[in-house]
Amino acid sequence: MMRWFKSLCAGVAMATLAVVAPAGAAQASTDAWWDCPDGWFCAWYSTDGNGAMARFQTGAPDLRQFNLNDHVWSVWNRTGVVWCTYADINYASVSGSPWPVGNWRGNTSVYNRQNTISSLRRGAC
Repeated sequence: MMRWFKSLCAGVAMATLAVVAPAGAAQASTDAWWDCPDGWFCAWYSTDGNGAMARFQTGAPDLRQFNLNDHVWSVWNRTGVVWCTYADINYASVSGSPWPVGNWRGNTSVYNRQNTISSLRRGAC
């Protein structure tokens, strides 16, 4: 009986979190490639889609809030539109040119962008 009650409480808590989370909000977790859902732009702290991950539907002006500032080692754009990544916070590229990411999955080092992304948003550069 107690096990059933604990399961019920956990289920209610998860349902409440799903309702409270705003649409398009970024979520951070430790995941792998297969945990990036269709329709999201995902960024990882490590190569090959490993380590801490944040996922986005609109973007983020400052990746420090996700502990990813200058630590994006892999990305997967599953949104169907181009995203623009920036070398500086607030969608600025004082430290380097913006990097457009189409429907692509891979390590940022392929384009010499490891440790250089500080903000990103949906839309062309």
